Amino acid sequence: MKPLKLTMSAFGPYAGFQTLDFTELRERNIFLIHGPTGSGKTTILDGICFALYGDTSGAERSGRSMRSHHAGVEQMTEVTFEFALKKEQYRVHRKPEQERLKKSGTGTTVQPAEAILWKIDPSNTAEESLVETGWKNVTDAIEKLIGFKSSQFRQVIMLPQGQFRKLLMADSVERQDIMEKLFQTEMYRKIEELLKKSAKELRDSIKEMENQRNWNLKKVECETSAALCQMIDSDEAELIKLGESHKEKNDRVLAAQEALVAGKAGNEKLIELENSQKALKLLQDQKLSITKQEEVLKGARRAAALEEREKLTKQRSDDKIALEKKLAVCEKETEEAVRALEQAEKLLHKEQGQGEIREKAKAHLIQLESYRQKVASLEAVKQQVAEQRKLVKQLEDQKEKLLIELVKMEESLNKQKQNSDYMKEAAGKVPLLEAQYKEIEKKYSQKKQLEEIEKLAAVQQRDYIRCKEEFKGLDKKYLEHKNEWLRLQEAWNKGQASILAAHLRANEACPVCGSTHHPKLAEKMEGVPSEEQLKNSALDLEKLEVLREKSRQRLQQALIEVEKLENKRNLLRKELEDPSLGDAAYLEEVLTKRKEALEKVQKELENLAETDKLLQTLEENVKTKKAILEDLLQNLKLQSESLRSIEGVYQEREASIPEEIRSEEALEKELKKTKGFYDQLRLALEAAEKNYQDKATKLAAIKASKESLEKSYEETVAKYTEEKRQFSEKMKQEGFQKYADYIEAKKSEIQQQQIEEEIKQYNSRLGAAEERFARAVKVAERITTVDLEQLQQALIAAQKEKDNALTLENNLRKKIENDRKAMEEIRSLESTIQAKEESYKVVGYLSQVSNGENIHGLTLQRFVLGALLDDITIAATERLKRMSKGRYHLQRTLDRSRKNAAGGLELEVFDTYTGIERPVTTLSGGESFLASLSLALGLADVVQSYSGGISLDTIFVDEGFGTLDPESLDFALKALIDLQQGGRLVGIISHVPELRERIDARLEVSVGENGSFASFKIS
Repeated sequence: MKPLKLTMSAFGPYAGFQTLDFTELRERNIFLIHGPTGSGKTTILDGICFALYGDTSGAERSGRSMRSHHAGVEQMTEVTFEFALKKEQYRVHRKPEQERLKKSGTGTTVQPAEAILWKIDPSNTAEESLVETGWKNVTDAIEKLIGFKSSQFRQVIMLPQGQFRKLLMADSVERQDIMEKLFQTEMYRKIEELLKKSAKELRDSIKEMENQRNWNLKKVECETSAALCQMIDSDEAELIKLGESHKEKNDRVLAAQEALVAGKAGNEKLIELENSQKALKLLQDQKLSITKQEEVLKGARRAAALEEREKLTKQRSDDKIALEKKLAVCEKETEEAVRALEQAEKLLHKEQGQGEIREKAKAHLIQLESYRQKVASLEAVKQQVAEQRKLVKQLEDQKEKLLIELVKMEESLNKQKQNSDYMKEAAGKVPLLEAQYKEIEKKYSQKKQLEEIEKLAAVQQRDYIRCKEEFKGLDKKYLEHKNEWLRLQEAWNKGQASILAAHLRANEACPVCGSTHHPKLAEKMEGVPSEEQLKNSALDLEKLEVLREKSRQRLQQALIEVEKLENKRNLLRKELEDPSLGDAAYLEEVLTKRKEALEKVQKELENLAETDKLLQTLEENVKTKKAILEDLLQNLKLQSESLRSIEGVYQEREASIPEEIRSEEALEKELKKTKGFYDQLRLALEAAEKNYQDKATKLAAIKASKESLEKSYEETVAKYTEEKRQFSEKMKQEGFQKYADYIEAKKSEIQQQQIEEEIKQYNSRLGAAEERFARAVKVAERITTVDLEQLQQALIAAQKEKDNALTLENNLRKKIENDRKAMEEIRSLESTIQAKEESYKVVGYLSQVSNGENIHGLTLQRFVLGALLDDITIAATERLKRMSKGRYHLQRTLDRSRKNAAGGLELEVFDTYTGIERPVTTLSGGESFLASLSLALGLADVVQSYSGGISLDTIFVDEGFGTLDPESLDFALKALIDLQQGGRLVGIISHVPELRERIDARLEVSVGENGSFASFKIS
């Protein structure tokens, strides 16, 4: 990633728009960011980090807290950063959440945070393409593009103030996270997880199969598969014995069944003999009854011969009775028809007497019809009169309304003329009021500002004194501890010489100078500190140095703030020397009154143009209303004359029509009434004539029908008498002296068939019973009764013994079958378990080794990263040796701080002066800076050489050079200048004067009263 352009607005100390074009550096790849303390050097790195990730370079401030205190509320806080990534270029823009002026109305509102990422065309030949929007979405896209999260970016590319040593001092886990992103070694972690998952699946599968095998053995109540085989053999021998026992018991059951069947058959034959004898006797007792039925059947057959003659006689009797009833009805109808004809004749005479009344009603109806056209004409004229009266009334109402409106409009016109004159008079006072208000407002603002500055100055002065006392204490403590550390270092160095001397042997080379001659050996010293004491003292000194530096910076910043506030206070006091101004409260009261007066006049002036326009409109409206009123009065006069003319025509036509029928409704009502009366009289006459004719016709028809019925009745009586005589003679011939004897003997065809069938069935049953009895006597010869209960109990006992034997045999056979199935499953499981255990020996071992279960606690991924870290330390050592004059080498160690901690990525330094490896934490402040810088540069070299997806084209270093002596500074600077050969961009923030003299490309940051500004200076 290489920066191209950074634009900040209201960000940190930069109140306005600050644009930094990094392309101005051209071929220079190292530049110095220089400026006073607190001017905003680190803010430039904060701006880059904020644009990319939404936080600052030190991760101690949010974007929202980075808003400039110098900026006005109308100035938005925002950052835009353009950068190159390999051959592609991008632009990212961010605004933190902040207050802004409302777009409409007064006051402020909260502007939500926003972020946008574009891809831009370096040649400017194509349009920008939107990549992502939204705060988190843009951050995720940046992490994917650059390959780092914010924390990793600050450890590898941007080394912020106070956090430069993080990459060097990181533990294995933190360093693994950084390197995994840099070298894209996720594949090895996935291999670890895959092996671990495969091993777990194999182990779980083996355990599950073992549990299944044990469950099968437990189910058959055996401990081993061999015991199960032995048990199956024993059960099979027992099964053969049980089969022989079952066969013997089955033979006993068959014998008992045969005895029971024979006993049942003999007893049943004896019972049949007894039952057949009883049935025969019962049928013989019914013989008399059957003889009587035969006599009844003969009588019924004789009576059947008379049935046809009886039916014919009955028919003649029914005909005679029916004619008698019809004659009675006909007689009654004749009497009623005679009475009805007499009544119809009386009604006809009555209606014929109403002739004169009918003629009068008809004449009146004709007269009313003649008035229909006159009444319609009268109604039309009446409607015209009503409409004309309504029109005249409307015109009169409009006239009254226009007169009232005209009076109101003239009153309003006069009032607006007065307002216009007053406003024109007030317009001349505005300039004077505005000048007075602005002068008072300026003095009041200066007075309030002076009061605030005096309060802040008092607070800042107290803070300065506190910082000064704090720095004095820390400086004294630092010097004391430094002298103590130097004393311990000197004692330890001398002690190391005595330790080496104690191990020297004659004619052996010295490990320091290489000489084999040792004329004067160093003597053993008392009170030599241990290496741990020396390390602890160095660490304490380093912590004190950091605290002292932070205290010095706070003191310097406090002094700048005190001086800044003092200058502002003196300037304001000079401008407010006039004693007549009074205090801020008095000025505020005067300002309020001036403002109210000015606002009142301004408001009136705002309405002046509107008032003049309204005045002109009112004058035009009054003129228009008067013209409308004049036209209305002329029209009202014409319409009134037309009304009088129409009313004269109406009165003339009204006199020619009777008063009660002057309306169409009254005429129609009278017509309807007269027509109804006439129609009633006419219809009544027609109905009476028709009714008389109908009654006469009906009486004639009834008389003719009666004569025909009387003739038919005489003929039917003669036929009935003859049929009755012939039936009586025939009945006596068949042997029936009385009609009652005939009726008693008479049976229907079905009854005769039933009696005949009953006689046949009896004879058939009697023959069958006699034959059955003869057979039973023959079969039961020499048969005696046996006890069936005793035979049944013997069969049950034999069957029970057989069932018990069969149950034992089946149970044992089923048990053997289940045991054999269990044996097959156990053997299959044991075979599979053996195969899986062989696989687990390989996969399990690989999983343990790749997941760090080894003496070094190294996972596969950490092993790969360790090899890469070796390359990094080799590249870093090349620079560190030059910077430390060959004293220190960076190297990887497999030692772990804790036994259960992740290992393989720990760093240590080899001190060539002592020949001993020690942790990087024992380095002093300047030494750790050089080591951190070497490590960062070595990391960039290795990443570039592996050509991974991550491009380390830029590095920013914020402070740290102040801890170096001139010689170390020279070495560090040479190492950074060497980076230009690889095309990397190096940005350094430092106060060290030597750097300003030696680096010709500088980003100068200056401080002004209204904020900071920066620009590139190329010399």
